Amino acid sequence: MEVGRSGARNALAVARMAGHVLTGPLLRRRRTTWGATAEEAQATWPGDELVPAPAWSATHAVTTRASAEQLWPWLAQLGQGRGGLYSFELLENLIGCRMHNADRVLPQHQELSAGDEVRLHPQAALTVVGVEPGRDLVLAAPTGPSAAAQRVPGGVWSFHLRPAPGGGTRLVERLRLAAAPTWQERLATSPALVEPISFVMTQEMLRNIVRLAEGDTASPSTRRTSMTRTGTSRSTTRKGSRGRRTRWEDLTAGQQTALLMLASVQVSLAATAWADLALRPAEEVNGGKGKWAAIIAINFVGPVLYFRYGIRR
Repeated sequence: MEVGRSGARNALAVARMAGHVLTGPLLRRRRTTWGATAEEAQATWPGDELVPAPAWSATHAVTTRASAEQLWPWLAQLGQGRGGLYSFELLENLIGCRMHNADRVLPQHQELSAGDEVRLHPQAALTVVGVEPGRDLVLAAPTGPSAAAQRVPGGVWSFHLRPAPGGGTRLVERLRLAAAPTWQERLATSPALVEPISFVMTQEMLRNIVRLAEGDTASPSTRRTSMTRTGTSRSTTRKGSRGRRTRWEDLTAGQQTALLMLASVQVSLAATAWADLALRPAEEVNGGKGKWAAIIAINFVGPVLYFRYGIRR
């Protein structure tokens, strides 16, 4: 099963992200509570106490016919260098995440303990601060001085499995970001930027986890969970997890075309924004030209942020 490698879906995701960034607060309520009931959105979940007064938060949820025991292995192996994040792999790798989404349960990545790292990028990791197999997984990023070496904002990212009222399981995801100390960090982690992008990525992630878990449910003879793995499944899984890194020639024509389109869009947006910045008088730029020149280099969203917030009106 292909997980997050469709060139067309990755290209569509970029368009959706841009649309959500441009619509700003108009769709914010839908984005921050997608799939969640009012009770789930307002509930206090394990890990919330670590960021009692978040700058902003989001709660997303899906229902699946899979049991908590069948969902848990996919959550347990989250992370770069493990099972991936089950989202848009091509986009993540454009910014150096080196992500590879697994399409099977990996026995070697099923054990999680408090203090373990779950990486989002080779240079950015979250720490496991709470884990109850089959029920709760709480990941946290540092806040304060210890956050300086991280490329993720201080906050909590958690996953919760609960019985669904009509049968099956509710998979609830909660994100709470702490207030950043500087205006540059506040801009980079603001709802105007992070919330629209994380919404699109999280939607894909939760949907893929459900597809994977339900596929596992539909084929019990091929299940590879941490509770029922055999010597044969260990061998097969390990062999599958050693796949070489995808090269350009390994991509389909459609994937190559999509990546070239994405690159062209990014270059065009950045070139237009840099040209405007260079020609615009300094007094018409919020925050200084040097800072905006760097921000524009951020894939896709940098130019959008410049045209929305960088120009003094």
